[in-house]
Amino acid sequence: MPDDRNSPKHVSSGGRERILEQAEELFRSSGYNTVTMREIADAVGIRQASLYYHFPSKEQLFVAVHERLFERHRLGIQQAIAQNGDDLRSQLYAIAAWFLSVPPIHFLSMVHTDMPLLDAENTARLSACSSRCIFEPICQVFAQAQQRGEIRDVRPQLLAGFFLSVIESLPLASTFVDDVPKEAIVNEMISVLWVGLKQD
Repeated sequence: MPDDRNSPKHVSSGGRERILEQAEELFRSSGYNTVTMREIADAVGIRQASLYYHFPSKEQLFVAVHERLFERHRLGIQQAIAQNGDDLRSQLYAIAAWFLSVPPIHFLSMVHTDMPLLDAENTARLSACSSRCIFEPICQVFAQAQQRGEIRDVRPQLLAGFFLSVIESLPLASTFVDDVPKEAIVNEMISVLWVGLKQD
């Protein structure tokens, strides 16, 4: 039986998602610069020719992987907010629980290590996508809490950045606190933020 892994049709029958999944895992574990298209093709179980048929360059594949990742986060954040009413503290716990339920994004590594290797158009594209899907929905949660008079007036962008930095730092923070689950650490940090923001 001939090996049809060189055929684009072999990948078209549902393999595109498999390519994105495997590429996401490899980019997350090794970084953009280290991963090769050959490694991705091998992980998916296809020939490089099939991979290049769907993604003409590693850069295009990296962008597609992260646009898909950011969109998944947008839907997860949106659902977390919708299921937790109008209480900021509950919404933040739910958003944090969403982030803890999926592999970390490693924003800082992506911004400082991976994105400088992309062309300006793709860098701008990914920055806009991450802002629209992740940063802006969290900004809106803080802005709405201020409109309700739930918290004092602090720039929502600053609060969203602080919140995301707490989420981003969890892998490191958890190494300094023995036998404390990440959920407990993030909940404690949200409580500290909440106390500082509450209206007197």
